[in-house]
Amino acid sequence: MKINIICQPGAEKTHWCALYLKGIYSEAKRKGDTVFVLSVQEAAEAFKEDKPISAAILSTSRAWIEKVAAILSELGVEPIVIGGASRDAFRHASYVFMDYREATYQLIEYLRAYKKNRIALFAVNSDSATDMIKKDAFLSYDKCREHDVFYYTGADGLMNSACERFMEVCRNYDAVICSNDASAVILLHQLEEAGIKIPEDLFLCSFGDMAISSSGKKTLTMARLNCVEVGKQTVKVCHHLTSSPSISSISTKIRCDFIIGDTTANLPVKQETLGTSLTPDGTASLFHSDPSVSRIFLAEKILSACDAIDIDLLKLIINGYKYFDIAEILHVSESTIKYRLKRIIQIAELDSRDEVIDVMKMFLN
Repeated sequence: MKINIICQPGAEKTHWCALYLKGIYSEAKRKGDTVFVLSVQEAAEAFKEDKPISAAILSTSRAWIEKVAAILSELGVEPIVIGGASRDAFRHASYVFMDYREATYQLIEYLRAYKKNRIALFAVNSDSATDMIKKDAFLSYDKCREHDVFYYTGADGLMNSACERFMEVCRNYDAVICSNDASAVILLHQLEEAGIKIPEDLFLCSFGDMAISSSGKKTLTMARLNCVEVGKQTVKVCHHLTSSPSISSISTKIRCDFIIGDTTANLPVKQETLGTSLTPDGTASLFHSDPSVSRIFLAEKILSACDAIDIDLLKLIINGYKYFDIAEILHVSESTIKYRLKRIIQIAELDSRDEVIDVMKMFLN
């Protein structure tokens, strides 16, 4: 079977979309399917000759998803929206996404169980379908208001500006939920540099799935996403729609895992609080090209490819140890150290050891 993915330009390189694709390819291989990643123009041409029952849309942009879904509907092809459901759902569209609404409720209920009643929602991207789900869920909760939502606009190309806006009023809050773990890591460092202690002064939670969330000085409390599973379920939805023509649409939500970390003092979940209830153009969201955010994703790329020895090696180099001393501590040869560093530099697509250290020192020091 053919699995057709309509991909926004540049989206496949973003962290979350790359994970969706990983799941799609994995499940397609298991089922013996062939995956076709197409532009809108390629899909429009291909579907004239061989029209499928459905095609999935891969994007980080809510506006882009809406335009492509409309085009597919006009072609008589059912859109399958990967990753986020629009607030204004299409009459004939299927959705495969994390259960962000329930996860948002769980984060709020967890915080309020520990008397954290003044909660902010940070780094909401209004062009992100998933962020809009989180925002809607947040605002539907008692005592959460629009002025408690801090937006990432990307207008100035820096996450730092969003951090500065929040820090001006952060003393008004006793907890903050970040829309993703990239923004959470950046905000955490900015707050601590400003002398605001986490979690003593402010509890911090996020949504996320990145290794960097558990590799820094403080681990994050989060609703952990499983984007790979979203990709796998997308393939299953394609099969189900094709084999059952009488089904007009399917909505599949994947449950988020709840992970407790240092940023909420490792306080356990109180179980009674959980379980409440036209051809478009443009590239993927500005969020992914933000210099501060790009740095986070580069660190994540490095960490994801490192084993325990690599991480210890990087920590020791960051702290000024020489190769001879590192070899003694890790019980490896100096040539092994050089080989591992060369491999890490290649993975990061950087030019030197110093560039790798500059990226990682914020997270491993």
